[in-house]
Amino acid sequence: MNLQAYFDRIGYVDGGSDTERLRRVHRAHITHIPFEDIDVYNGRILSLKPEALEQKLVTEKRGGYCFEMNGLFCEAVRAMGISIYGVQARVAQAPGRFGSHSHRMNIAEADGVRYVCDVGFGGDCFTVPLKLEIGLEQTDYGCTYRIMPGKQVQYTVQLQKDGEFSDILGFDDIPAIPEDFEMGNFFTNCHPTSGFKSFLMLNRFTENGRVSMFNLQLTVTEGQQVTRRQVSWDELPGVLQQYFGLDVMPDHEPEPFRFG
Repeated sequence: MNLQAYFDRIGYVDGGSDTERLRRVHRAHITHIPFEDIDVYNGRILSLKPEALEQKLVTEKRGGYCFEMNGLFCEAVRAMGISIYGVQARVAQAPGRFGSHSHRMNIAEADGVRYVCDVGFGGDCFTVPLKLEIGLEQTDYGCTYRIMPGKQVQYTVQLQKDGEFSDILGFDDIPAIPEDFEMGNFFTNCHPTSGFKSFLMLNRFTENGRVSMFNLQLTVTEGQQVTRRQVSWDELPGVLQQYFGLDVMPDHEPEPFRFG
């Protein structure tokens, strides 16, 4: 891949120890390339081939969802000379219960330490890699995470809310092959019950918070302040450009969605 073009896309300047490089490139990716499902929402078939990911996310300055985002990240980090491989993951549905392998994560090793990397979850995810160390509480963006043994899964990534930890992701430390991700991607991309086909979903982390959108509900978080508002269809192109850097539109208007 064109590594310099990727660096330019995410505003990253290489240098430092492998640990520093891994942390900074993870943070740069997740704050510059948005999570977005517009192609799936529009009924397009996604390619996970490395050259297709580079064309869409780097050259065309688009975003993507987990299979695309973490696929590109894996290729880039490997090109940087850091050991990394992809693993299949599951999204938590209830305490101790997980869904199917509909998510992709990566496991990297830098300076002898193993890390869980995820730039494509699109929810309450960490912006820097988490050490793959059982029980270690790790803070990022004011949120505290830890990795614990799971029941349905080998490991679970947990997020602390209101003083208690709850599962958000589960995974097994088994290197996946490209065909594994093709299976998961086919379901999320094409199955009629996939939420990505029915709902418009976007997310991008910023320097002091994040901005996200579900259908036409825009949420902007800056520090402790959270602002939500309904976006009209006419103003959507400007909102997508302003908050997510996107010049692409969904081809049909989503249903209004209101929290609470």
